[in-house]
Amino acid sequence: MRKLKFLNINVIFVAMILVILFSSCLSFGKNCDGADYFDELRVDLVSLFKTTNSQIYLFSLGAFSFALDGPINESIPRSDFLEVLNDIDIFDFALISVVVSGLIFPFDSYTAWTVIESFAMSALITGTIKFLVGRARPFVNGNPFLFKFFSMEDTYQSFPSGHSALSWAIFTPVAERFGKLWYVVPTIFSLQRLWSKNHWFSDVYYGLLLGYTTGHSLYYSRSE
Repeated sequence: MRKLKFLNINVIFVAMILVILFSSCLSFGKNCDGADYFDELRVDLVSLFKTTNSQIYLFSLGAFSFALDGPINESIPRSDFLEVLNDIDIFDFALISVVVSGLIFPFDSYTAWTVIESFAMSALITGTIKFLVGRARPFVNGNPFLFKFFSMEDTYQSFPSGHSALSWAIFTPVAERFGKLWYVVPTIFSLQRLWSKNHWFSDVYYGLLLGYTTGHSLYYSRSE
């Protein structure tokens, strides 16, 4: 069973790489080994940096969210509603990004590529922060200020919320292109992390902000 799971993980990674290369070539109309692709990537990174700076007040305002972690966690009753979302991991989100990208590719190749790029960038940033911070999840002992830095344990990788960050990263470009109604999807993911008691409010806030900022800046970088 472990070998089969390991094989599935590798298949997903290979599929992601192939889709990224394929969609990037088609969406930009460039050669994969050309300098234009790296120029486009550089523009995207610059756009992300500028957008993050322009929204620094939102990231700063989030500092107050830590004071709300305890009260919000206690006031929201635990619910198993949409418990299936708890089983979605990084590899499932990778598959979701590939499927979403594939579905919208015939209508807008640029947005299709942006979905993949936004997911990959958010996953890298979120995973790095989770490892460095090592914050305990609410169900560990109910203490929002319990940390185990540089932890690989899932119970100590609460900050920021990966479900929030990745769902917003994937569906923000979709919502900006095909209608704001699509923001309902990442909103449900974010709320579920609270009522399932898997995350603190500040985890969800920063995950949402990280994913939205990434998806939004990468989508609009084409106008620069």
